[in-house]
Amino acid sequence: MSAYVIRYVDRAAQRKSALTAPQRASLEELEKRLSLNPFGPPAISNRDNSWSASFKGGFITYVVSNRHVVINVVDLVAL
Repeated sequence: MSAYVIRYVDRAAQRKSALTAPQRASLEELEKRLSLNPFGPPAISNRDNSWSASFKGGFITYVVSNRHVVINVVDLVAL
């Protein structure tokens, strides 16, 4: 099975660039896990075709395209 490519919409990409170093490292670990299985732990279904997953210091909301093997991050919230 191919790994999923992760893309960020503009607002989420801007928030990603503003993360602290520890938050960014935690997010990168999350991205590695999700790219292999966007539906497995720690993903949580939002019951509207979107998913959420948390990292140390925040969480992302994303949708998955199985046809194109892409995860589109539509929001990133730093806590």
